[in-house]
Amino acid sequence: MIDFQHPNYVNSIQQWQLIDDICEAKNLKQYIVKINSHDGSQSAQQRRDQFFKRSVFYAIAGYTAQGFLGKAFSEPPKCTVPDSLDYVRYDIDGAGVSIYQQAQEVFKDVVRIGRAGLLIDFPTVDGDVSRQDMVDNQTVATVTRFSADQIVNWQVRKIGSKVKPVLIVLKSTENELHYDGFGFDVIDIYIELRLDEDGYYQREWRKHDLTGEHYIHSESTPVDSKGQRLTMIPFVFVGSEANTSRVDFAPMYDLSKINVGHFNNSAIYEDSVFVVGQVQPWMSGLSGDTLNDLRKNGQFIGSGTLMGVPSGEKFDFAQAKPNSLAKEAMTDKVQMMIGLGAMFLSPNGAAKTATQVDGELMAQHSVLSLISSNVSEAYNQALGYVKLFMGDDNEEATLLINRQFVKPNASAQDITAMVASFLQGALPISDLLNWQKLHGLVDKDKTLEDYSEEIGIQDSMADLDEEI
Repeated sequence: MIDFQHPNYVNSIQQWQLIDDICEAKNLKQYIVKINSHDGSQSAQQRRDQFFKRSVFYAIAGYTAQGFLGKAFSEPPKCTVPDSLDYVRYDIDGAGVSIYQQAQEVFKDVVRIGRAGLLIDFPTVDGDVSRQDMVDNQTVATVTRFSADQIVNWQVRKIGSKVKPVLIVLKSTENELHYDGFGFDVIDIYIELRLDEDGYYQREWRKHDLTGEHYIHSESTPVDSKGQRLTMIPFVFVGSEANTSRVDFAPMYDLSKINVGHFNNSAIYEDSVFVVGQVQPWMSGLSGDTLNDLRKNGQFIGSGTLMGVPSGEKFDFAQAKPNSLAKEAMTDKVQMMIGLGAMFLSPNGAAKTATQVDGELMAQHSVLSLISSNVSEAYNQALGYVKLFMGDDNEEATLLINRQFVKPNASAQDITAMVASFLQGALPISDLLNWQKLHGLVDKDKTLEDYSEEIGIQDSMADLDEEI
């Protein structure tokens, strides 16, 4: 059946859902421990509702993921495409989403759950139409993002010397308008991407309203710019480790799980503050007559009113000790999340040197660098498929996302030593320029020719044909 789910998908979907819920701060009630779960009374349900309402959710995982996204896109990605593909800069999916915006969404998917996908599609064209006419008429190849929960099934097979996907099933939705043209129903659709002996074809499946069975709603056979059927499925998997069909680890899972524990600790802490946090006055040895006399004489607590008590009786205030256990558990989890990459300040933390900070960040930045590389490579492959449809085979089409997150710090002594090595002939000018770019001392886009001219070096002293 078209709605069959791959076993690895079934094993991962709950994990992905937890990460999305925690990062988006939604469906939080289902992650609060159900106190007195055996009690089904209305009063117990009200108690559980109040327990949840008093809780405070700290969106640490969500802000951390957003911070990682900000680091990767702190510098605009570099997109290089031929003129006929220039439309991808501002509308890559046919819905007005630019390649930069879509790349951010894909990066966020991979940072959170370690998986995403890109489908390259091309509308059927009748007759002999030039590629420029297609661009002018907005009949162009598009790249559509699919999240991990939409990639429900896949199969791969070794064909010749390469392992290729031969089946990918994507789940999506579509709005079906009512007869009045205003209301609509959201219906599920399945997109089957299939590769057989004859080549690639695509089917769209929908469910019949009466029988409930799925049927083929449409079928198409995309061809390249030369009118040939494709010998591969134009779909790109994006992962946190490798861009393959394998389900990679979810980078934000551990952090999200600890965030859930922190959320429950906060619920316990806030509930105890509400229930026993107020000071409770008490008196011992009271008789009924004494209590009536106090009420009759209008005795009050506070406001400068002196309350007298009969001989032998006691008046005092009771106050619960701080719930240090819940508070300590919250603090411990904050430290765990910092260790896992939560990028927020700890006011009472000890001062650290730049070298210490860089060392602690290297592990998480290596993960981010790998994700940046994977997303960049996925778009390079996707743009290659777009070129295959559009016919610009000889021109470059790439997207490069920043992957340098830990910026080295160059001291005055380092700069002096590097310049001295250059002047003594031990360091080529190209290496000097690369080193200065790495440390942010010169513009990253500056060419070797411009740099040589600025510092007055003759062409004979450098290989100006060398690419940086």
